[in-house]
Amino acid sequence: MKLLDISLRSALALVFVLFGASKFYSFMPTPPMMPQAANFMGAIVASGYLWQLVGTLEILGGLLLLSDRSVNLGLLLLGPIIANIVPYLLVLQSGVGVPPIAMSIFLLAAFGTLVIRRRRSWLRLITGE
Repeated sequence: MKLLDISLRSALALVFVLFGASKFYSFMPTPPMMPQAANFMGAIVASGYLWQLVGTLEILGGLLLLSDRSVNLGLLLLGPIIANIVPYLLVLQSGVGVPPIAMSIFLLAAFGTLVIRRRRSWLRLITGE
């Protein structure tokens, strides 16, 4: 089970560090977008700060997942980002085909598994015990 944990953490870290860095350095091709998704992304980029803020949080959250001591903090940073990515992919990018659905399933499954595997530490945080 430790291997599953390390694999999921590494995969999520890779995804978020790469996609976060691509917000600063355009080294990844832009995937095909539905018109509504293009409008939404255009507004975020045009804001002047939100795109870079999300990129910074993605990189930081991804790097925090790599250390066993900071996984919960990484999950805490990435949770709201994943909560926005999944509806974006499923609602605004649904006409593109399978990749948005596959990415949504991966993000939810990996994040959910990592949170559930650390449920005791999350419960201590919530209950204060």
